Amino acid sequence: MTAEIALVVVGVLALLLWITLAHANRIDLLHQKVSRTGATLDAQLLRRAGLSAELAASGRLDPASSLLLASAADAALSEALEADLDADRAASAGGHREPGRATLTPEREVVESDLTRVLRAVLEQDEEDPSFAEDQLVVEVTQASHRVGLARRFHNDAVMQTRRVRLKPGVRLFRLAGHARMPRTFEMDDAVD
Repeated sequence: MTAEIALVVVGVLALLLWITLAHANRIDLLHQKVSRTGATLDAQLLRRAGLSAELAASGRLDPASSLLLASAADAALSEALEADLDADRAASAGGHREPGRATLTPEREVVESDLTRVLRAVLEQDEEDPSFAEDQLVVEVTQASHRVGLARRFHNDAVMQTRRVRLKPGVRLFRLAGHARMPRTFEMDDAVD
């Protein structure tokens, strides 16, 4: 009878260990998804800022709009560069650099929202001119802005999935997420129309 009980106990423990490892693997995969979507969002934000700077310098806008757009695009690019440098410094000081996540800072949310507001004002202001709306660079900026919105939604969905799993009692009790930071959503104004 003791051997049967021991076998059942070993079986139950093996099942619990397998479930725990499956949860840990799921959390790891979710963190990888957050990193990938963060890197995609970062790339889309950089593309939008670069195209915005190009539009500001193109001469297609009035001087005031060009100046506002150039300033907002420059601020977005500068903040992205600063966040990237900070992430590199942290990684070289013994930390681990996660692609995308390290550069999506609260400060960057502010400058990217400012760029969105300026883009919205510039694109609405010149909406009356059909040739402006059909201009290739304007179309690219508009498309890049829409891609930013999609990338942000995908990233925030991945973050919320990860947070939901990480906040489960068993995951917290057994520290299945290890030392990984709790991911945060990237909140910004991304509506250009």
